[in-house]
This record gives sequence, structure tokens and C-alpha cells, in this order.
Amino acid sequence: MRADQLARLIKCELLNLAGDLEVSGVAPLSRAGAGEVTLVADQGRLGEAISTAGAILIVDRKLAAHDSMKSRSLLVADNPKLAFARAIEAFLRPAAPSRGVSDDLSIGSDSTVGNDCSIHPRVTIGDNSRIGDRVTLHPGVVIGDSVVIDSDTTIFGNVSIYDETEIGARCRIHSGTVIGSDGFSFVPDEDGRQFKLWQVGRVIIEDDVEIGANCCIDRGGFGETRIRRGVKFDNLIQVGHNCDIGEDTVVAALAGFSGGTTIGRNCIIAGQIGTNQHITVGEGAIITARTGVTKSVGPGKLMGGMMPAMDYQKWRKAQTLYARLPEIFERLKALERKASAEKESK
Repeated sequence: MRADQLARLIKCELLNLAGDLEVSGVAPLSRAGAGEVTLVADQGRLGEAISTAGAILIVDRKLAAHDSMKSRSLLVADNPKLAFARAIEAFLRPAAPSRGVSDDLSIGSDSTVGNDCSIHPRVTIGDNSRIGDRVTLHPGVVIGDSVVIDSDTTIFGNVSIYDETEIGARCRIHSGTVIGSDGFSFVPDEDGRQFKLWQVGRVIIEDDVEIGANCCIDRGGFGETRIRRGVKFDNLIQVGHNCDIGEDTVVAALAGFSGGTTIGRNCIIAGQIGTNQHITVGEGAIITARTGVTKSVGPGKLMGGMMPAMDYQKWRKAQTLYARLPEIFERLKALERKASAEKESK
């Protein structure tokens, strides 16, 4: 496409670049050639950028003012990484023409499939379910009864979606994920045997959610487990019953949310975290990798910390002392000052 068309699409300003120049595609900085768009993420990449003769560079305003950029063709952005992501989408997002509905589809009574869908072989849909327009279901997808999947959603191979689940528009759910399985909830009976608390709720996934491979999202015990609009999950994430994950929150791999956890909007949850049941993480909070979140977290907080396993009672005492370390340190300094003064007075 023309450079000025691309600039409007990715919200950049042209600098040293003719609007009618033909842009041929996108490439990484190490391989970008003439007419291709690439990203210069920071000043440390300027040396590499100088060697990309003819490439069109996406840079921020500070880099655009650097001496080495004065004669280069630039697309100047407030957020270069976002602009590059939009450029990749413009050139490389695969077209998804409808392939129709496979003759191999197994579909229950009173279920419907919308217009222009792509239903691959070996897909199973239960009773009373509704599949929206332009939905893609890859081989091995199993959909239960009374499920709703809205338009333009793609579900990859071997995903299992239990009864009464609701999935919004433009979602992407990757292979091996299970949605709507029973929450992990048991109580010992009089003989010490585990008695199952039956899970009778459901899962609701709102629009524009992406769920990675091999994630598990449990149905609510009562009510619902809800994944709100724009949430992005990495692979291998466990969401317990009745959790609520807030809008535009991103979660890295191997995170686990115990039942009833509420995560606010725009949170960043790093890998291998775990939460206690029924806690709340406030809007915009950041939880660093391998953190055990045992208590509720306020909005905008940055939380972290990890510790090897140890005797539980010792760990509890150690945690109490750890929280008091600043106070103990100040008392120690005061005692040292007092001891030093007494020594000098002698």
C-alpha cells in the first residue's frame, strides 16, 4: 500500500518519506529491505537500523531527532511498538474466507450455525446451541448443550466447551483449552471421604478475549465465572470457579486463580503466580512472577515476592518478622547510635 495510507492506518507521521511511495510489507530489523517497514524499538538499535538501507523505520519522536535518522524514511509514532503491531496486522493477518460447514459435523437438535462459518471435520455441537456468523471451529472442537458463540470467533483444535457457556465476538481460543469444567470443590463427610459440591453455574467470556493453549476455566459453583472484554491469557492458566477477570487484563503462563478471585481491569499478572480464594486485586495492579497473593491488593499496587518451601509455622513467624523489618532496622540503628555515644563518653 502507499506510505500515506499506511501512516493513517497505524497512526504515524511521515518524515523524509513521500506519501505515494509503495510499501511492500513488514520485516524484523535484522532483515528489513528497501520498501519494507520495521521497528527501531530503542536507541540501542540505532546501529543496526543504520545498516537497513532503504527500509522504512518506525521510531518515536526522540529517535526521530537523532542525527543518524536525518536522512532516513521514517514513520514517527507516540507508541512505536503499537504502530508496528498495526502494520503487521495490515500486511500479514491471514485472510479467512469461509470454507463452509463440513459434512462430518455432528450437531444436536435445535442448534444453529450462522452465515459464512468455517466448520472443520470432527466438530461436535450439542443441543440448543447457537453459533454466530463467520465463526471458525477447527477439528476436534466439542461444544456442549445450550452454548452461545458470537460472531467472528475462532476456536482451534481439540477445545472442549461445556454446557451453558457463553463466548462473545472476536474471541480466539487456542488448542487444548477446556471451558466450563467443574470447579474443585469437595467437603469431607462423617467418614472422612470427600463429598462433591456440585457445580451448577456457568462460564461467560466477553468480546475480544484471547485464551492460550491448554488453559482451564471452571464453571461457577453457583452463578458464573466471568472473563471480561479484552482479557488476554497466555498458555497453561487455571481459573477457578466464580473468578472474575477484569477488562484488558493480561495474564502470563502458569498462573492460577483460586475460586472467587476478582481481578480488576488493566492488571498485569506475570507467570507462575497463585492467589488465595476470594481475594481482590484492584484495577491497574501489577503482580510480578512467582508471587503468592494471599491477601487483597489495592488498585495500582506493584506486588512481588517469593520464598522456598519451609515448615508452615516457621514460615508464618518469618513472615511476621519480615513485615516488621523496617521497624526493627530503625530500632537497631538507634541502639547502635546509643551504644556508640556511651562508648565515646567513657
